[in-house]
Amino acid sequence: MRDLLLLGILFAFIFASFRVPYFMALGYLWVDFLQPQRIGYYVFNQLPVAMILGVGALITFLLFDKEKKLRFGLLQALVTLFVVYAVVATYGWAVVPSGIEKLDSMSKALLFSAFLPMILTTRLRIEAALAVILCSISAITLSAGGKVLVGGGGYGASLFLVNNNTGLYEASTLSTTALALVPMLWWFYKHNSFVRASKFTLIITLGIILSMCLVTIGAEARTGLLSMGMLGFLLWLRSSKKIISGVALGVLLVGSIPFLPASFTERMSTLETFNSDKSASTRIAVWKWTLDYVSENPFGGGFHIYKINNVTVEMSETTVEGNTTDRVDFSVKDRARAFHSAYFEVLGELGIPGLAIWLSIVTGALYKARAVVKRERKLVTPLLNTETGEEREMSDWARDFGRSMSITILVYLTGALFVGIATQPTLYTMISLLVSVWYLRSDHLANVIERGRKASFKNAHIVRPSTVLA
Repeated sequence: MRDLLLLGILFAFIFASFRVPYFMALGYLWVDFLQPQRIGYYVFNQLPVAMILGVGALITFLLFDKEKKLRFGLLQALVTLFVVYAVVATYGWAVVPSGIEKLDSMSKALLFSAFLPMILTTRLRIEAALAVILCSISAITLSAGGKVLVGGGGYGASLFLVNNNTGLYEASTLSTTALALVPMLWWFYKHNSFVRASKFTLIITLGIILSMCLVTIGAEARTGLLSMGMLGFLLWLRSSKKIISGVALGVLLVGSIPFLPASFTERMSTLETFNSDKSASTRIAVWKWTLDYVSENPFGGGFHIYKINNVTVEMSETTVEGNTTDRVDFSVKDRARAFHSAYFEVLGELGIPGLAIWLSIVTGALYKARAVVKRERKLVTPLLNTETGEEREMSDWARDFGRSMSITILVYLTGALFVGIATQPTLYTMISLLVSVWYLRSDHLANVIERGRKASFKNAHIVRPSTVLA
């Protein structure tokens, strides 16, 4: 039954693309985020669905899409360069042969994200792509949140649609991704042109946000707690009433503690006593090993280089009996431990050049998000004084998109400090949406300026196109 449902959705995307070509790209996003090949029992395990939809998206784009635009900016170039360097590293000096599998999945997702802005050329298309992403993530978090509410959960417990521990179905990865997408979900609720904001859509939106938070609690993901803290802090900074919102957040935090499971609070307490927790101590040891390895191999060791590490972890255990406190120090040896950090993941696998490219991508994305907001606020407003309500709505649409995307990227990068998600598709797909919004507004602003020139408004302050579109 599950296979039939998934096949129905797959064929719906394919058949719809015969009439609306960009639906094939939406189908690829659905496969990339929901990963139906992990959920299906038989059929999807036999079909290369990602390849089918990826090739189909390219063919429909080239042959049938009348609104396509061939455009390739700096961020798209950096993402492509990152893939090219990964290919060179994998086939040039990689140590672990199984890294080719990671290269295959990573290159498909990243190259498609660089290609996506050529397809997402209208407001409708951008919103449709985001809707597919949010619905895919929500399908996972709603099932997990439901299990938590009925008493499920716990570290290592199976909460998701499938018993899998890779990609978005890994607890820390999902909690980071879900919390990072909360601002985009709220933006979609307020600004989407499909279903206008109402009490009904507000309830649905709040329910999905709750499920995204419950994933962190149910999976007892410490990375998710840090991402949640960053999300709360950034939302507080953006608030116009900081005292009221700060008090509200504090009351919510304190009031929720009695309702949290004891296992959750016990696991979160290990953030303060990392030297007595094997998982946290091992991560630090692996990071030290990575720094030592890169000092001798500045170009990295290729994907899955962590499989050759061999670390010794110094730990301590404290016991209290009456008035006596005893502390015992001991060593634990471990090997082939994952990086558990996107930053060290890129550094160890692709070396200093790879890390420089990756940091350029995320820094450029944050700058682009800020540029969208700045352009709408400082340069566009004088032009819109003579424009229609629709243009002013589009300006608000783009400005709030840039602000929400800034929070999304920062929350994602916070979680990335403690989970290896450098090559996951979420970040790059969000960047492609951001680039699409930038291009869309650039086209609209060029038209606004041209109309202003033709009308020859005597008192209007018209900014040169080169200034607005820079």
